[in-house]
Amino acid sequence: MGRSGAGKTSMRSLIFSNYSAHDTRRLGATIDVEHSTVQFMGDLSLNIWDCGGQHKYLENYLNEQRENIFGNVEVLIYVFDLETASRESEYQLYDECLQKLGIYSKDAKVYTLVHKMDKVPDPEQKEARLEVYRRALAERSGMFKPEVFGTSIWDFSLYHAWSQIVHRLVPNMSTIERHLEKFRALTDACEVVLFERATFLVVCFATSNETVPQGRFMTVSQAIKTYRNRCSNVQESFRSFEIRNKSYTLFIEPFTKSTYILVITSDPEIEPAVTKANIKAAKPHFQDKLMI
Repeated sequence: MGRSGAGKTSMRSLIFSNYSAHDTRRLGATIDVEHSTVQFMGDLSLNIWDCGGQHKYLENYLNEQRENIFGNVEVLIYVFDLETASRESEYQLYDECLQKLGIYSKDAKVYTLVHKMDKVPDPEQKEARLEVYRRALAERSGMFKPEVFGTSIWDFSLYHAWSQIVHRLVPNMSTIERHLEKFRALTDACEVVLFERATFLVVCFATSNETVPQGRFMTVSQAIKTYRNRCSNVQESFRSFEIRNKSYTLFIEPFTKSTYILVITSDPEIEPAVTKANIKAAKPHFQDKLMI
């Protein structure tokens, strides 16, 4: 949800339809509501409603269609346009959406994306702008307590936001994380990351280094998806990826039916063939016991 031109359809196309950031320039305005269903992590079905932001549609959502639009909602993602000419009118629309959500789907989770953050190149100014939104939304969101993310289609921030959102939607995530950490420890790996197969969003990760910035995993996610799309453009299929140097060995391999796995080892005594064998041996456990 959000006003026209905020970038809602662009981000959906980038994450779920394998568009590149440049490809989104071809997209037109959304007419009314576009429905799509995405299978995520096996049995999790995401029914995504992309609501057009033109004034006539917004009036309809908030009045005649209010129960249809705001009923049975699990997650509301509200997109703010950083370049808006009237922030107050954006807040007013947000307030109205949350009011309707409180009536028809009071248990829904709310996430807000302050989009087009690339328009503010200075990191300190970017954080200051984002903090303005955080404070304003904390004051006016009542019981919903939304998480606020700054996003752009031109860097990893969009993947970070959506990875955080879908991470909270997977019902057995704590179990998956526990088993992934056990796998990391048993294989003496430095880092292990699970990516969802279709979107390459980060599902979860385990690391021996608590200071590793999470943004690094999102950067890998974005880079691999871009590389996979380029392979597709030249009619080649992406299957796996391996990098070896004197500091580490990195593997990205198909894992379960709905995931890829990234494994990084730094011990030169660990043979690459052993790591690959460990990945293969772990597949049935994660596939059958964790159902991913």
